[in-house]
Amino acid sequence: MKLLLTSLLLLGGSGPLWAQVVARPPSRLSLQIHYGGVANFQAASFEDYSYELQHVRLLGTAGGGEIGYQLSQKSALALDYTRSVNMEQKHVRYQNSPGTFAQIDFRLRYINNAFQAVYERSIARDLKLHAGLLYLTTASQSAAIAPVLVGNQPYISISEINRSNSYAEEGGVVAGLEYSRNIDTRLRLGLKVRGYYLLSVTTFEMLTLTPTLTYQL
Repeated sequence: MKLLLTSLLLLGGSGPLWAQVVARPPSRLSLQIHYGGVANFQAASFEDYSYELQHVRLLGTAGGGEIGYQLSQKSALALDYTRSVNMEQKHVRYQNSPGTFAQIDFRLRYINNAFQAVYERSIARDLKLHAGLLYLTTASQSAAIAPVLVGNQPYISISEINRSNSYAEEGGVVAGLEYSRNIDTRLRLGLKVRGYYLLSVTTFEMLTLTPTLTYQL
């Protein structure tokens, strides 16, 4: 009898300790980071001329973060920020003396800052569809080449059009798909594709393809 009471007391005393080691359930909030590639069709549509350079490469990089709130087992709301950068190296050759030539090298860039509010819906076990609203700001650079020589070389002036000096901002919609798998109890590794369409200028701006890492808080 005494042995039985001692055993019960020991088991009862271990209760709080056992409760401490039990993992708490995940919350409704999640954090995500993403980084990958972008195809910016608007940036690549610009052309270069002898007096002005503004074309950048179609392919660039894109990355950002997202905070999500789980509404139900199959739906969620998320706020997302993505920054994309497209660049191109430029080369301007000129004759600095009879029979000799020199070259000026510089780089132009086109940057998008995409702020998104999206609704996400699971359509399969590891696949979800997302769509929402977009607010986009742009910073695009161009180089003007003057037809005069300054110190035996062309005069090149690089300028940038952005939200601060030219109100380079647009509104639109986004939509895409994301496939992800659990790699831990709270971590998911995935791949997300998303398209960005600007309603204010009726233009398909860009397409991003980014690996994702999501942590469930």
